[in-house]
Amino acid sequence: MSVYNHKKVSLDHVLKYTGVFGGVQGLIMFMSVLRNKFASIFLGTAGFGLIAIFQSISDFIQSSSNLGIPLASVQHLSELFETGETAQIKHFVHVIRTWSFWAAILAALLTLAVAPLFTYLFFDGEAGRSWDIALLAPMVFALIISSGEISILKGLRHLKRVALVSVFSAVTTLCITLPVFWALGLQGILISLNLSTCAVTCVHLAFTMPLFPWRISMLSRSVFREGWPLLRVGIPYVFAAFAGSGCTVLLQAFLKNESSEETLGLYRVAYTLMVSYAGIIYSSFESDFFPRLSSVNHDAEARNQVINQQIHVSILLASPLLIAMMVFLPLIILLLFKESFMPATEMALLLSQYMFLRGITTPIGYTALARGESKLYLLMEVIYDLFSLGCVSLCFHYWGLLGAGIGLSLSAVFDLMMIGIVYGTHYHFCFTTDTIRLIIPQWIMVTLTMLFCFFLNNPWRYLFGLFFFLVSCWYSYSILSRESEYIIKIKKKFHL
Repeated sequence: MSVYNHKKVSLDHVLKYTGVFGGVQGLIMFMSVLRNKFASIFLGTAGFGLIAIFQSISDFIQSSSNLGIPLASVQHLSELFETGETAQIKHFVHVIRTWSFWAAILAALLTLAVAPLFTYLFFDGEAGRSWDIALLAPMVFALIISSGEISILKGLRHLKRVALVSVFSAVTTLCITLPVFWALGLQGILISLNLSTCAVTCVHLAFTMPLFPWRISMLSRSVFREGWPLLRVGIPYVFAAFAGSGCTVLLQAFLKNESSEETLGLYRVAYTLMVSYAGIIYSSFESDFFPRLSSVNHDAEARNQVINQQIHVSILLASPLLIAMMVFLPLIILLLFKESFMPATEMALLLSQYMFLRGITTPIGYTALARGESKLYLLMEVIYDLFSLGCVSLCFHYWGLLGAGIGLSLSAVFDLMMIGIVYGTHYHFCFTTDTIRLIIPQWIMVTLTMLFCFFLNNPWRYLFGLFFFLVSCWYSYSILSRESEYIIKIKKKFHL
């Protein structure tokens, strides 16, 4: 097979799995849109701020207490899957579940222990708030059990089940949270978080237990010994997650104390719109890209090709989406939330730069994970998280929500520079000429759209925005139509 044909096949593989998981992520996003719309009606900006606080606390405790089991178990199960040793796979699932159960107990106890600390950070020691945070214990317990179960499906390549779990979890969350928000308002936030998270855990178990019936050995010494290698692999990633989620908690505590719960709610909305919703393209390739990169992690040339191809697809698909999001941002906020959330617009516009750069840095950042070099990965994550925390806090102090957007965008620039230098030196990563030629025009169009949306009013905003959107779509299509066999076949079928 020629190099050119190999490139086509590889690109088609990326497009295929980006489309498959992108469709799943799109459905999940739709569920999230509905949930956020009704939450904005029933809870307002203050309610969004409280949800952000409780979720950041639970994410911090969960990521700090899971002992790295989800990541380490995926790697080990993948190796066992290649050998086809069914008995060993079943036994290792037993080990994973036992360790996950103990980690969940640890997380629940930790939630109770640190409740006063988080009360001081977020609520100035307000009486009664410690109990609110302590009531997150069932949610954290359920999150760790769920992460263990999904790692089993990922490690054994049950990608269809992974997709179905995601869809059913999103639907379940929507069906539980909306009635609770409607009936109880702000008082229902903790109840809805706990009920929906526990229900999602039941969904995970419903998909894994038919494959491996539930069995744990709480006090088995042999099971504990067999689980220690998981900790040696996973603990550095726990520290990285601890740094990331810890900085998120500190940043949100700073934003809330510097301003108000309403401002934190607006920050959350801007971040959700441009990072969570527009980030659907990047999150959709995770399940496929990491195994592919791992399979060529010892071949620098092949590794560079895989990463550059992933950057191609990410930028070509994300750029038109980012432009469309910016152009119609005021309408999107009115449609998905309500008018009181409009102050989030300027920050959301600036986050287009953050998201564009993430399309470049995210594929490169997987290199250390694929190589299993946890110390370097930990160091890079900690440096980035600390820089981002300081930069966003400082910019918010001087310029408010607009400054938060500036700070996140500057942190993305810093991340690109750091990854380029370190991974270029350590792993010999380099951008191909084609990648650079692809990135620059799309970045120019995204940046110009952002500037026009900042400084122009209707109808000029829509006129110039739609122009750049169409040009970006045409540019992406013209490149993909030359490199993708799928698109070439579609063009021939419709005589295009």
